[in-house]
Amino acid sequence: MHEDLIKEIEEEKKLGLDLSDTAYYNVDDGVTDEPLLGDEAETTEEVKQPKKRLGFLLSFLFGFMACLAVLVLCTKVFGIGNYVTEEAYDYFIDLDKSYGKYYEIMKMIGEDPIAQREPEEISDEELKEIVSSIGDPYAVYYTAAEYAEIEKRYLGEFVGVGIGVIQDGDNIVIMTVFDDTPAAEAGIKPDDIILKVDGKKPADVDEAVQMITGEAGTKVTLTIKRGDETIDFELNRQKIEADSVAYDVIEGHPEVGYINISSFVKGTDDDFKMAVKDLKAKGCTKFILDLRDNGGGLTEPSIEIADYLLPACKIMSENTKDGSETVYNSKASAADLDMVILVNENTASASEILTAALQDNKAGTVIGTKTYGKGVTQMLKKFGDGTAVKITVTEYFRPNGETVNGVGVTPDIEAEGEDVIEEALKELAQ
Repeated sequence: MHEDLIKEIEEEKKLGLDLSDTAYYNVDDGVTDEPLLGDEAETTEEVKQPKKRLGFLLSFLFGFMACLAVLVLCTKVFGIGNYVTEEAYDYFIDLDKSYGKYYEIMKMIGEDPIAQREPEEISDEELKEIVSSIGDPYAVYYTAAEYAEIEKRYLGEFVGVGIGVIQDGDNIVIMTVFDDTPAAEAGIKPDDIILKVDGKKPADVDEAVQMITGEAGTKVTLTIKRGDETIDFELNRQKIEADSVAYDVIEGHPEVGYINISSFVKGTDDDFKMAVKDLKAKGCTKFILDLRDNGGGLTEPSIEIADYLLPACKIMSENTKDGSETVYNSKASAADLDMVILVNENTASASEILTAALQDNKAGTVIGTKTYGKGVTQMLKKFGDGTAVKITVTEYFRPNGETVNGVGVTPDIEAEGEDVIEEALKELAQ
């Protein structure tokens, strides 16, 4: 069935290509601007030739337009057949080759008069299982409700309890507790481990986020492990307006501005530039960029910040599975800041892109511990029913050509805990 359909469409497509082949209708053949020589009869005949060719061309064009009009009339007015673009044609041919067998089977089951079950769409649970089984640890299928919350998070607006979490092995660890939020008021602390949400153990960090977020005003119970203790916290969800960029002047060091980026969301790059401008207005000439516990987010804002900070140079490159490469370069202008960059084992993804770009281009000293090592980027594809899938599409490489995935970024100066800020101030003082 499908082979006949493909053959029929290909024959129609071939006919269209033949008709448009201008090699068969070269109206310039024999036409010249040079004076014609010979007797009057020959001259008259030569003059008639262009007219004949012009008439033939007009007839051809008229016939072509008439055929096109009939085609449109049949498909658009009378509904006889369908007209598809070449792109749509290629899409459906590929779809048929890949999944035509499954469509035929489902159709046959639906027509079976004694079958006990009707063919059903693949459920959300089955799609989650399929996506999670492909060997990509970052691939996730989202239901419509789950994706709506994810979308809000990337826009910097979401309903939750005011915490930032990361996956640490099998544990879901709280890395950030935002001020003036239900979590902060209840006494939840960084490094607390989430065991359960409303009595259920989340499978991973994405599921934990989906379970914790919800409708404003509703309650959620987090079971937390803190050392040897297990504590239940009942919290009220509320709209969280946590800025991804926070900044201040270092106390006792009026020349040093401190900027923390907690995640990369829409507008982070603009907020960062405003922070630099404000700190400069306060007299700061040296800067600390803190990317510790920043698990990433949107790639574009991190590249925009690298472009803002760096002169003309390479920021990163990324490769797809077929080997094609995209290179990102910064423009000639640069903020040219005297700065250091703070990182730790939870600095990941978009944060590592920015860190590696600054380190390789000698724009700042990196201080802390080796970063997480997530050197791949994902695409979020939203479908018409509101569901979505997140899947890895590229692996990125730092400016020096080395990979980050599974390796991380090694700091120029090793430091942990309270020593990090001391090392940063010492470096800036040189």
